[in-house]
Amino acid sequence: MSKIVQIKPFALTDPIEYVKARNQAEKLSQEHGLIVADMPMVIHAMTTHPEVREAIRPYWIDTITGEYHGQRDGNRSYETWHSAGTLATAKGLEQLFKQVGNYTFMPISDDEWTAVGNGNYNGQTIARVHLEDARKSKVPAPGTPYTIFVRLDKDKPTINARGQLNYDTFMQDDRILMITGSPESREALAKMLFGKKEDGEEGWSTIGSYHRINIVDFDKQAKGRLTCLGDDYGGLGGYDVDYGGRFVVVGAVRAKNASPAGIAQPTLEQTLAIINNPNLNREGMIKAVIQLYRQ
Repeated sequence: MSKIVQIKPFALTDPIEYVKARNQAEKLSQEHGLIVADMPMVIHAMTTHPEVREAIRPYWIDTITGEYHGQRDGNRSYETWHSAGTLATAKGLEQLFKQVGNYTFMPISDDEWTAVGNGNYNGQTIARVHLEDARKSKVPAPGTPYTIFVRLDKDKPTINARGQLNYDTFMQDDRILMITGSPESREALAKMLFGKKEDGEEGWSTIGSYHRINIVDFDKQAKGRLTCLGDDYGGLGGYDVDYGGRFVVVGAVRAKNASPAGIAQPTLEQTLAIINNPNLNREGMIKAVIQLYRQ
């Protein structure tokens, strides 16, 4: 039986086999009314609760933020999905893990790739945010299902070669921004990792960005993998099959101007995703809006 480190309202599992760790995290979330954390939630928890950071670091932490390679309208689309899609669920990960390929990428069905691109998958409303808007902090609060996407050839993002990044390149790198979820999350993580040890930070001179953008193709079969924050200066990469899993479950994050309990404040991007969804008729649109306000 794995040892559980629990810090209300957080819980962290010891390293065990990856899928088992994800299932255990799911069980903990259900037992304690918590949420399995994506990368923005992990960063938020560590920067606002010192005891959570102490429990997590300097070891790695796995998240339900995924990075995806695929095509949209003939363009190579690199995307990060936060708390969204099949891989973000325990059952979905367990099924797709049987098909894990090179660099731990797993195939994503055409139906799912299309549905997420339209902002609604399996009854879940998913905000679609272009990289340009993400750079301007136009993203939902941590814990809200959303995706950030960029067309590699058309939009020309700033994504450095795979490897170690110094502070300046880390703060300018669009992949880092997309995985952390916002400029604020990227800055908070950078402070934690690059900040001086005498100030209570980790003091690394470089941090890793281990993508496979120039190695794993962007063909018609979309593929994705979950991301992790590596131990020490390992940085942001995909799950390594040589390691076990280590997930954290956290309490819901409320925006500063949050509505009363039970009433959510949808973002403009979430609302537009419903309005522009060609698969929704009037009745479906009404149901989606109602669900959006109940998240």
